[in-house]
Amino acid sequence: MSAAAEERYLFHREGERFVPSSLARGPWYPDTQHGSPVLGLLARAVESLPAEQPVQVARFTADLMRAAPLAPVEVRAQVRRAGKYVEQVDASLLAGSEEYARATALRIRLGEVAVPEAFDGASAAPPLPRDDGGMGWSTRDGDALHEAFEIRPVPGFETPTVWFRLGVPLVRGEALTPLVRVAVTSDFTYAVSVIRHMRRDRRFLLRTPVVAINPDTTLNLHRPMEGEWLCVDTRAHVDGLGAATASARLFDARGPIGFSSQSLLVRGPEAAPASWRRYSGEAG
Repeated sequence: MSAAAEERYLFHREGERFVPSSLARGPWYPDTQHGSPVLGLLARAVESLPAEQPVQVARFTADLMRAAPLAPVEVRAQVRRAGKYVEQVDASLLAGSEEYARATALRIRLGEVAVPEAFDGASAAPPLPRDDGGMGWSTRDGDALHEAFEIRPVPGFETPTVWFRLGVPLVRGEALTPLVRVAVTSDFTYAVSVIRHMRRDRRFLLRTPVVAINPDTTLNLHRPMEGEWLCVDTRAHVDGLGAATASARLFDARGPIGFSSQSLLVRGPEAAPASWRRYSGEAG
């Protein structure tokens, strides 16, 4: 990292606006944000709305209509419907007067329920490996989102299963909440498969037969994440009609917390941006 960890963050506040740092940059174009910080701001807005009773976000869906510029953005949120047990919440991310992303969420009122072990469905989390030096990416032209994460594949990387730890605040001066950690990381749902290929072949992005991008991300969570590490265990399916799906089981150190899923726009290698050479060790 090029600066002290305590000085790094994805956004800082200027009034009602969130100003992105260079860490918010995405892999497609140098002047646009990665989807992860956008998801984080939308999740932050969804959980920040006041509730009459304690609630948890059980479902969060974000539509990324287009890449947000690497420029100040605003987030607006409202409770669409406040029921006795379930609330529907909306949020939008705007740059200037244009909307770039929106989210809907279900917030469920907390309640104590005695759940028999047979209904729990709990399973052990995949092992969190020791630090092996990270992925070793270099973009050659400054910071980008992946440098905000510590990324540890499961031993052997035989399946697309990776542990992530977001190492910087979403907003300067604010502690990361469990939901924000999950939302920011969930944009990697499909990318875990790509990370696996890149780990085995540094030039994979220059050789890939298909290019995919996710216009949406959905989280279904049955409990809040605990700790700093989130495991994303992905499965992806690509077809020849131009679309694909990716889904993942999500774990913290205690066990499963829910699922993430994405729809994918798929095109041939000619759709890959020239900037991908940054991640393959070549000049752009």
